[in-house]
Amino acid sequence: MSQPIHPDVIAMARDGEPDRYIAATLSPEAARPGMIALAAFAADLRRIPSVVKEPMMGEVRLQWWRDVIAAFDAGTPSGHPIADALGDATRVHALPPLSLIAMTEARAFDLYDDPMSDEGAFAGYLAKTEVIPFSLARRILSGDEMRPDLATRAGEMFGRARILADLPRLLARGRLPLPIALLDEAGVDVDGFMRGETSHATKALRDRLCNEIATSYASMRSTFGALAAQDRMALLPLATIPVTLNAIRKRADDAARRPIEVSPLARVWRIGRARWLGL
Repeated sequence: MSQPIHPDVIAMARDGEPDRYIAATLSPEAARPGMIALAAFAADLRRIPSVVKEPMMGEVRLQWWRDVIAAFDAGTPSGHPIADALGDATRVHALPPLSLIAMTEARAFDLYDDPMSDEGAFAGYLAKTEVIPFSLARRILSGDEMRPDLATRAGEMFGRARILADLPRLLARGRLPLPIALLDEAGVDVDGFMRGETSHATKALRDRLCNEIATSYASMRSTFGALAAQDRMALLPLATIPVTLNAIRKRADDAARRPIEVSPLARVWRIGRARWLGL
């Protein structure tokens, strides 16, 4: 039987990465601690920009994580529940430290007001913040990482949906999470967008992005049953995407002013259903 999971690890995963946490609770018992530790780690990195007052304080926190990850091989407890849980998962499941460090380094972008330049930079950001966790979840479940193409499809659609849902909070912090080139192409006034203003151009861009995510999800859903069981388990967080997109579309006039909240019950229902019946 696996060791009890520290309450702080559970709380961080549940509150900061609810989709990944729910999926982790449905995973096999041997994988559950590692899956929850990975979700808690991703959640801690994600919350850093929102809890620090100065970018330098965030940089210090990210450097702390890099130092801790580098010391995982020694097996010496750090006294930090999430770090120790992640260290255990790294040793048990042979998680690549470089992947964990890449997740850490990507979050430095969130500390500053610098805009995302183009789609290439956006894809690179999602590759580290969202694609890697799907790949590592598959490794925890089976010992092998997910196929790069599959992990990329999952991470990009999941990350884009999350960003659209969380857009008001990000804009309120002065963060422009979408590429400027994308806004320019769509004819969106960047200054107005940053103020949360809604225009025909912003609505058209929102609809376009939602449709692109929905198309990717439909493609994934059509092939989901043919995937290996470990892939299906690792991809369970995707199940909440339709609920998120529906909420964004219904919030036509103020989707950039109020964050989209998916109820805990809807999350549990969608992910639980996907566990047994597929996406």
